[in-house]
Amino acid sequence: MLTVIRKCLDGHALAVLSVVLACLAAPARAGRTEPAPETIWDQIMADQADRGLRQGVRYLDLKQYDAAAREFSRALNANPNDPGTHLMMGVGYYWSGRVDQSLEEYRKALELDPRNAQAWLLIGISLAWKGDEKAAYDAFRKAAELDPKRADVQMNLGSVEESLGQMDAALTHTRAAVALDGKNPLYHYQLGLLYRRLGRDGDCIDSLRRAIGYFPEFEDAILELGAAQERSGDRKSALRSFRKAVDLKSRDAAARFRLARAMLQGGEARPARSVMVDAFHLTPEEGGGGLRLSVSYGGRGAAVSGGKPSSSPEGDAGRGQPQQDASDPLSVFSRNLERIPLEQGAILDVDVVFVPKPRLVKAAPESSSSLSKALSQRLSETDGTPKASRRQYQLRAAKPEERARQVREVLADLRALLEGAPAGADTRLGMNLTFTRLAAAGARGDSETPPKVSYEPRQVGNDLGLWVIGTSWMGLVEELLPEAGEAPTHPDQSDWWVSTGLGYATLGDGQRAGAAFERAARLDPANVPAWLGRGVAAIMTGDESGAVAALDQALKVDPKNRAAKEGIKWLRRPAVPKESAKDAAAKKGG
Repeated sequence: MLTVIRKCLDGHALAVLSVVLACLAAPARAGRTEPAPETIWDQIMADQADRGLRQGVRYLDLKQYDAAAREFSRALNANPNDPGTHLMMGVGYYWSGRVDQSLEEYRKALELDPRNAQAWLLIGISLAWKGDEKAAYDAFRKAAELDPKRADVQMNLGSVEESLGQMDAALTHTRAAVALDGKNPLYHYQLGLLYRRLGRDGDCIDSLRRAIGYFPEFEDAILELGAAQERSGDRKSALRSFRKAVDLKSRDAAARFRLARAMLQGGEARPARSVMVDAFHLTPEEGGGGLRLSVSYGGRGAAVSGGKPSSSPEGDAGRGQPQQDASDPLSVFSRNLERIPLEQGAILDVDVVFVPKPRLVKAAPESSSSLSKALSQRLSETDGTPKASRRQYQLRAAKPEERARQVREVLADLRALLEGAPAGADTRLGMNLTFTRLAAAGARGDSETPPKVSYEPRQVGNDLGLWVIGTSWMGLVEELLPEAGEAPTHPDQSDWWVSTGLGYATLGDGQRAGAAFERAARLDPANVPAWLGRGVAAIMTGDESGAVAALDQALKVDPKNRAAKEGIKWLRRPAVPKESAKDAAAKKGG
């Protein structure tokens, strides 16, 4: 549940760089260490560095990370002895995906200023991103020694301690963060998550309500609140919270899953179906083309040599499910990257989550439902915390050979990351492809919001400016899904099977999701969400022809269904050539 954070400013109007803006408080020329008098040239260069830093911050706000890194590099050339400038350079590297280089810059800042708590904090964040929690913890402890009154440092310590199973220490540091910055909604939220993991739902609800009080649109907190209310038996309040979460973030499949399940539990099948039908989108509503998807496979061994496919949810429901190419878990990504038009620029965001395989926990004899079972488990496995990281890549408009090279570099970097997966962990990948405008693909000054593409199980943004994304929402889905071998609670009801499939799809398990959607469609061939779900699951497992067939069935039931229409349009887009026609002809002639 590692969630490394940065500080909130101006009533939660978060700047991309809020955690390090303190570096700009002193002029860049403060980094001068020579005893010689300052010359006019020194002043000019320092002013130039200041301008570069300010421009770099503006580019970070626009999420133009490569441009930001270039500006910070110019500032660093103008003032190489300023530790704050090295920190900014490191931040630029971090957000452009060059985390190892960010660490180099932070450490250079420490060479210039060994007592710089900010540098240790940023080192910890980069190490946490890389999954090295123990080293990150050491860095955060050094930051706390140098500046014990920083709430964000205390919060980071608590987050890592929770991930390491040091619950008493985590509670101490998380409470310290709240005491130091009591109006920060994220700190109350993190305290609520900690209480949830400790089984203290009353305290969890109180903390989450405080978080929402300071930030009424805090969707993650509202979703967690609904789950806590449902666990406490307050179904009416839980439904209200789940509805609000869906209203705030309509593309959050986890919120739709919880709302639909709560409705089905109360016998509201028709409203539940209307909630689930909007959970499956494969292309952007704003136009253009693309894909958001999630895939999963069985950890490090599968990444290298293939792994056994996941079992079906119950019985024989999974028979005949298409299998992803076991020799290359990134093949699904590759096929979709190859569809990007050559004249089109794109930003690729990839979330990688390593999920330890759970230990079985025996539930109490009276715990017949999945919800009651969740009450008995209480996440007691302190070593079972998922580890998450995010990477971003920029693909520019290019000729065929250059585009092919870009795709190869992306896949090689991701494959290296996956080969380092913890032993025995399942790996879940989420890909979000965002197209830049055709006229400005790769342009430095493009500040317009490009169209978003999906299937994105949790298209919720990053309202609180997290540097490392947490995974607590996964528990809200997993606690309602059946255990292996557990009999289905409603085996003859199509909508219950759709909800089960939606849960698996949200977690990236395409095979179990496909099995559940297949059962739902057999029980009710007119269930549109079942066919949309089968389409999504087929994409996740690499069966694109099966996805088109499923979406065609959805259109037969509902000819106006936009998600099905646009999904088919994307899937039928041909891959771009990997070499120019001229080069191909030359090879053929040679």
